Amino acid sequence: MPQVLTANRLKDGEVVYFDAAGHWVEDLGGAKQLVGAAEGEAALAKGVEAERDLKVVHAYLFDVTGQGEALKPVKMREIIRAAGPTIRRDLGKQARA
Repeated sequence: MPQVLTANRLKDGEVVYFDAAGHWVEDLGGAKQLVGAAEGEAALAKGVEAERDLKVVHAYLFDVTGQGEALKPVKMREIIRAAGPTIRRDLGKQARA
């Protein structure tokens, strides 16, 4: 199953995703879809490096379905992290949508 690398940006705690250019982006649709164990391990190594550089914290891979803007997390935890806070829809990513 395809995966995406995620973490929290250390500066402000925002959920971020690793993109194809090697940057951390806030939108799941901009994340690089990782196919295969080797590609996932290579991305995770970049996440560990970003942790050492104090850019992000808790980098890990999670399963997704779809492609590009249509990427969808498989597990509820990642669905919530991608959407933002569940209590106040006037804050976070929901407010920007």
